[in-house]
Amino acid sequence: MDIRALAPLLALPALVVAAPRQSSARASSNGVWSIQLVESAPEHCRVEATRDADPAWSLERCVGAVDDLFFISNDGEHFWVLTVLPRMPPPRPKPKAAKPQTPPPGEPYVRAVVATLFDRQGRVLTERTLHDFMARRFDKLRDLDARFSWLEGVVGVPGRRPRITEANQVEFETVEPKQFRLDF
Repeated sequence: MDIRALAPLLALPALVVAAPRQSSARASSNGVWSIQLVESAPEHCRVEATRDADPAWSLERCVGAVDDLFFISNDGEHFWVLTVLPRMPPPRPKPKAAKPQTPPPGEPYVRAVVATLFDRQGRVLTERTLHDFMARRFDKLRDLDARFSWLEGVVGVPGRRPRITEANQVEFETVEPKQFRLDF
């Protein structure tokens, strides 16, 4: 068999790797706006917002991952990112104490940032940690080595998927289970 005949097949994996990945697009509660993250290469991302299906604005920055959930406000000026698989924060430095101390419940999970509100310029307006949403039942978190799962309805966890409400709020349930709403 001629090697030149195989050349197109050998180049196919390179094309597949180079294809951009994107998050699921989500509409605002009024249906006017839509948002998604496009990752063209590792550490090269763009948040794209559309208004009535026409490009409105973009932010050339990785403010999440394609697996994260993006929700845009009814005016298109703010967006929430729910981190689906947050990284485990590094352990806190241990104080130089005479006796070993028992870590607080849920340590180090509770310090992980799991929800961030941005404006369209990419400025962080609010960050919420797991501590804001879970007070106990850390045994229900799914530890995935350097990451963990905390939301119902995503990455194989049963329950309702996070969503935007008619009242322009992001609504979700944690694995505890407990329901929360975030305002824009």
